[in-house]
Amino acid sequence: MYRILYVGQNSSDYSRLRDSLPRYMKLEPQHERINLQSTLRSVKPHGIILPISNPGPDDFSYLKKIIGTPRVPGVIVTANYMTAAQAVSCMRFGAYDCLTGPVSGEVVVACLSRMIQPVDHYTDENELEKLNSEPFLAGKSSAVTALRNRLLKYSDLPYPVLITGETGSGKELAAKTLHFLSNRRNKPFSAVNCASYSDDLLGSEMFGSLKGAFTGSTDRPGLFEASSGGTLFLDEIGELSLRGQASLLRVIEEGYIRRMGSHRTKDVNVRIIAATNTDLRKHMALGTFRNDLFYRINLLGVTVPPLRKRKGDIHQLSRDYLNALPGETHWKIEKSALSILIRHSWPGNVRELQSVLLKASITAENGRLRSSDLFIPDSEEVRQQLYLL
Repeated sequence: MYRILYVGQNSSDYSRLRDSLPRYMKLEPQHERINLQSTLRSVKPHGIILPISNPGPDDFSYLKKIIGTPRVPGVIVTANYMTAAQAVSCMRFGAYDCLTGPVSGEVVVACLSRMIQPVDHYTDENELEKLNSEPFLAGKSSAVTALRNRLLKYSDLPYPVLITGETGSGKELAAKTLHFLSNRRNKPFSAVNCASYSDDLLGSEMFGSLKGAFTGSTDRPGLFEASSGGTLFLDEIGELSLRGQASLLRVIEEGYIRRMGSHRTKDVNVRIIAATNTDLRKHMALGTFRNDLFYRINLLGVTVPPLRKRKGDIHQLSRDYLNALPGETHWKIEKSALSILIRHSWPGNVRELQSVLLKASITAENGRLRSSDLFIPDSEEVRQQLYLL
């Protein structure tokens, strides 16, 4: 069950929205704004609806204060009228969306569904609770929102998906998101790094083996058998040898595998998700990647944006990562530290951000991350530019 807080005193508007929500969403009233922060300490809602009747400085100040509260969920602002500049201010302060005019319940439900998780096409409460606990791509930027929507559209299709993106940008997380959104989510998700195995070991890993097929081999299923009904994630597929590419192509085209050392075939039902941080078309031009395999795995394609193109997500990503570290600390990122994080180019993407935050958390005191806790190559230059020294 998803819990949504309605922060306002308009009982008729509250009742109308409450009656519009699907059965797996529960709208709870929060009449007084002043009590919201104390409520958030005892209640962990999945979203907040904040109606604003006559937008003014106090409203924007309150919104900014709420967004800065540790572990606050997404906030949707509703208003009968709001200028474009005011709406932009709401979004800059961290609101997930700003709905103006006579807002129908259907519009609010659609917005809530996108904000909480892109799973509004599910109706089973247990499935929703399970999905809510799984790892999903975090962020409210337009780039990540578009990616999540694309993954949702592809989720129940049976075709292979090729995920491209820079190292550390979150390609495996995108693959897991696609799996857990799909009708295969109750089946296995298996991952293999194609660059980590020789041809023989990769064949054994993917297709399994019989005892005696090669020195030290045993009777064991491969990842295709173990993942039957689920998803097989092939990371760094550009590193797969031509021999391995030919074997993979045969499985995709024919739908069966043969264990190493066996003459028997076995049907498998596995969805292939592949990922690469290289340009496979260049590999094709060089003759190191098969054209036919490329067009088989690239029936559906998505690109995970680098962190430098989604800097609006850095605050949420940083806060979520820090709050997920062991302990009960509710982390606060000081404005000076956040400025440094936002201005860094992040060549290592989310993985680099997490490394920087982990190191910073060791030296930080009282759950406050300061600029002096950050060790980034250009952070000293940024500090000087921001007159923080």
